[in-house]
Amino acid sequence: MLRSNAIIAFPFSVITLELRGGSKVTGEINVSQSQEKFDQEGFERLKKQMAEYEAKMCERLGKFNINEVLRQAKDLRSVFVEGLGEVRYVLLSEADISELAKKYPDDARERNLQALFRSLVAADSEITLEKLRALPYDVSRVLQETILNASFLPAKKTLKPGSTAPANFKASS
Repeated sequence: MLRSNAIIAFPFSVITLELRGGSKVTGEINVSQSQEKFDQEGFERLKKQMAEYEAKMCERLGKFNINEVLRQAKDLRSVFVEGLGEVRYVLLSEADISELAKKYPDDARERNLQALFRSLVAADSEITLEKLRALPYDVSRVLQETILNASFLPAKKTLKPGSTAPANFKASS
C-alpha cells in the first residue's frame, strides 16, 4: 500500500504511435513534472464510508435465515402491468422450475406457459391453462416477461424499456 506522501512518477516514457497507413512515430516524454500525490485522506474516507455502508446493510438484513427466505418466497406478490392492471402471482421454486424443465425439455413455449400458470393460479383460482392459451399473444408475452422474470432479490439488471424477451426456462441435460 502507498504511504500518504508517496509520489507516483516515472522519469520518462518512450511512446510509439502507429498511424493510419502503417507509419510509426516514436517519442520520449518527460513525465517528471506531472507527478501525482496519492490522496491518503480521500482513500481513508472512502474506506470508512464503505465500512459504514456494509454495517448498515448487515444491520438491515441480518444473518441469512433460510426458513425466513422460504416463508417470504411463498408470499403473494403483485405487479402493475400497464394495460392489464394489478397482476398477483407467486414465485416459482427451484423444484418447480426443475420439474417443468424435465417435463417439457424440448418445448420452451409450453414450459413458459406452464410456469406462468403455476405462478398465477396460486393467486387467482379462476385462471386455467385454457384461458392462458386463449389470451392474445402480446398479453401472454407481457405476462411471461413480467412474472417469469420476477425475482425474490432486488433487481440488479433490468430489461430495456420495450424489450419483449420472455423468460425461457431451459431443460436441464
